[in-house]
Amino acid sequence: MMDYKLSRYNFTFPYPKHGEEQEQTVLYNTRTGSIALIEADKYEQYKQFEERGIPMADEELLGNLKLGGYAVDSDFDELAAIKYNLYATRFATNALALTIAPTSNCNFRCIYCYEKDSIKPITMSEQTQEDLIAFVKQYLPVIKHFHVTWYGGEPLMAMDIIEKLSAAFLKMCAEHSIKYTASMVTNGYLLTRANAEKLRKLQIDSIQVTLDGAAEDHDKRRFLKGGLPTFDRIIENLCASKDILPQRVSIRINADRHNIDRVDNVVRILREKGLGDKVQPYLAMVENSNDAYNDNSCMHTNEFSKCEFDFIMRNGLNIVGRTPSQTGNFCGADRRGSFVVNADGRLYRCWDDLGVEACSVGTLKDGAKDCPQMFAYMLYDATEDPECRDCKFLPVCMGGCPHQRLQNPKIRCTGMKYGLNSFMSVIPELLERQMNEAKQMENNGTALD
Repeated sequence: MMDYKLSRYNFTFPYPKHGEEQEQTVLYNTRTGSIALIEADKYEQYKQFEERGIPMADEELLGNLKLGGYAVDSDFDELAAIKYNLYATRFATNALALTIAPTSNCNFRCIYCYEKDSIKPITMSEQTQEDLIAFVKQYLPVIKHFHVTWYGGEPLMAMDIIEKLSAAFLKMCAEHSIKYTASMVTNGYLLTRANAEKLRKLQIDSIQVTLDGAAEDHDKRRFLKGGLPTFDRIIENLCASKDILPQRVSIRINADRHNIDRVDNVVRILREKGLGDKVQPYLAMVENSNDAYNDNSCMHTNEFSKCEFDFIMRNGLNIVGRTPSQTGNFCGADRRGSFVVNADGRLYRCWDDLGVEACSVGTLKDGAKDCPQMFAYMLYDATEDPECRDCKFLPVCMGGCPHQRLQNPKIRCTGMKYGLNSFMSVIPELLERQMNEAKQMENNGTALD
């Protein structure tokens, strides 16, 4: 009896190289995230074992396959390992992550906003701020990392609250030797140089700003309350602050069927303005969350996945960093030490639920409570789901978006399920290029020595 078997999470892709005598094959494993190129003769051994159970005679090949997780011990239960990893990450107690809305008000009225029914001129009161600080203090004895995402509404409409709370968080973390990190999701309209300087001082090292195309597209979709345009102001802010902006600035381009053929305009404009090396644009699929938009305007995940890949390749954006690998829980919505905090002090699991009081799972003052909404997010196990447990994408998907699973299960699968073939058609060559460049640098260094 063989003491090894092939992983159930292996994918293979042909990889012909012009001018090469042997055609290579790409091996990819969703559980380990390993990517490898295997020569034709070695791949034949792999296929013979897979199809006919003929042992692989090449010990080095077998060792490399085991190293990458393409082959595992015959008694190793990969599904159990995935389940273990799920619960280890979901119920870990060493980190706290809060998405905080210091105000539920917003200066924009975006056409697809899932919070449009919960936008209220509510700003976090002093009592709620004190309750929030007390809530965080409960975790200080056990956590090693505390991350805050400033959200809204539009968080920069409550900059004074962000400054006050950030100062308290930084002080607490310094006193308890806890790593503190922070990010912000902002529409960018109030991202003046003065505010950018404040973000820098508050150690907010990552921000996301949304641009849905050039001005003619963006201003039809993302306009001020009252209808005035916003695109030019956002670009002016980014240009005025580009030398002091946080380390990572993501430019989100919300794409649907109305603007998908013009999304490249964002990349072009950013580069023309000298922002190409400072910001990282990416596509995001507009979804009809909370019945806030029109289903017919939204793309299916399959359709969007192809558009996203083409967008990356056309614009020469980084794709190597997008190598899919195993995840534990899907996101903060199904992780124990993660909450979304509304300006009124209510707690939620997902920011798509923000302001929908029926979806609240507690308050800052009383803490999280055992309730159906909490259980729906926290007790789902994709390894037990008949639609997921036998899927080869399980390790990188884990049942998909928890909010979509509850609201619209048909579209919960991640885009990688549909885009893997396209991704693998280019990633091995890019990885190989990186390795060759690294070897060249190493050789140059040796020569200098």
